[in-house]
Amino acid sequence: MNKLWLLLAFLLAKPAVAESFVLENVLLPDFEQRQLLPVSVEVENGLIKQVVAASQELTHDDVRDGQGQVIMPAFIDMHSHSMGNSSLDRSDYQYIGIRGTANAMLYAGVHGWLDLYSVEEDILGYRNAKHHEARDEAQVFAAGPCFTVPTGHCDFGDPRLISTPDEAVAELRDLSQYEPDVAKIVYDTAGRAPTVDIATLTAFLNEAQRLGIKSVVHVGSWDNLRTATELGANAVTHLPWTPMPEDLPALMQAQQTAFIPTVSVINEALLLHEPTPEALAESVLAIPMTDALVKQKLLEDYPVTAEHPRMYEWLAGLKDDKVLDNRREAITKLNAAGVTILVGSDAGNLAVYQGIGFHREMYFLQAQGMTPWDILHAGTHGAYEFLELEWGISVGQPAHFTLHNPAIFEDVSHTTDVSTVYLHGREVEREPLLDFAKPGWFQYMKLFFGFEV
Repeated sequence: MNKLWLLLAFLLAKPAVAESFVLENVLLPDFEQRQLLPVSVEVENGLIKQVVAASQELTHDDVRDGQGQVIMPAFIDMHSHSMGNSSLDRSDYQYIGIRGTANAMLYAGVHGWLDLYSVEEDILGYRNAKHHEARDEAQVFAAGPCFTVPTGHCDFGDPRLISTPDEAVAELRDLSQYEPDVAKIVYDTAGRAPTVDIATLTAFLNEAQRLGIKSVVHVGSWDNLRTATELGANAVTHLPWTPMPEDLPALMQAQQTAFIPTVSVINEALLLHEPTPEALAESVLAIPMTDALVKQKLLEDYPVTAEHPRMYEWLAGLKDDKVLDNRREAITKLNAAGVTILVGSDAGNLAVYQGIGFHREMYFLQAQGMTPWDILHAGTHGAYEFLELEWGISVGQPAHFTLHNPAIFEDVSHTTDVSTVYLHGREVEREPLLDFAKPGWFQYMKLFFGFEV
């Protein structure tokens, strides 16, 4: 029955046709020299055919005026979960599924995302289907399962449970046949839940390296981050709240360990905790893209007041502990040391929503001391390097890009103003994406009954 439904949907779908054209009067970021270069770009059959200086005239039947905007290479959110959006106390949920996430991302001008834990068969099957080649949606890269111990963090849904080095090796070898883009494991001694021991973590990281699979380690403390780094993790994710030990930036840089801090998970909630009018105007609630993508009922939980006493008191305690100061100092020092910092939202958590969450992560990285040039590089070429993708505005690469006001290189908060998105050389109609990104009753029924994931 499901296959028949999917066949019908495919037959009725509007075919996505790559276009050929010249886009002139655009500015191309040169991240090495930190300057915007006036260029013209020719696209043919969904690929970049040539990029030339604006002074060189290109002739074509279809010449488009970029109006002096920045041609921004495709953004990739390096930490998300393809489920949906949550209320403050998790009593309500806007479930949108994988297709909904793909549509929310592209609506927000994000061309790809790294899913770091969803139902294994669903997410890897969706990735393999390559829907983005046939219709307008972002491309998913996926870890598949989360590796953890029984009752540990991530032990819900569809994890792979491991308690010994032998189990870690066996499970990872089994997963490798499905060719995940990365492998994720939890090593978190900061919380109450149990976690893998060092021997199991070591075996997992060594086997991932042997198999040629990049590893991402969820950490809960600086000690966890240190251990994962020393053992050879390719990336660690989550920014601890306490002061960072002075030697960690040099260690991470020497080990070439990438960092996906997911700053916005805590910082957005702190911004919305008893906010001043100025803070409220800087928050996710003030951005039109948020209203477009997120169910209104979820937004009504904010700002955080005493009506949600548990969350209110917890956030007040974080403020008392100077968490924002600790995090800003850590990000500033890590970036100065040359540590690779990647942009990952961890959407689905407190006040972090699919699509818009990527932009908010960039906003908070800026607030933590990173420059717009560093952040925009991290959200594009930094992600390409980690995922080993041949993307970007250069000859032969897929024509994935967005057009932005040059002001984004002065203040990244302007990235939410995106209005023009190209995918495989075709200009995307953004409004129809909301049928899946913010689904109505009919789409919910398809998700509920398993006709779509």
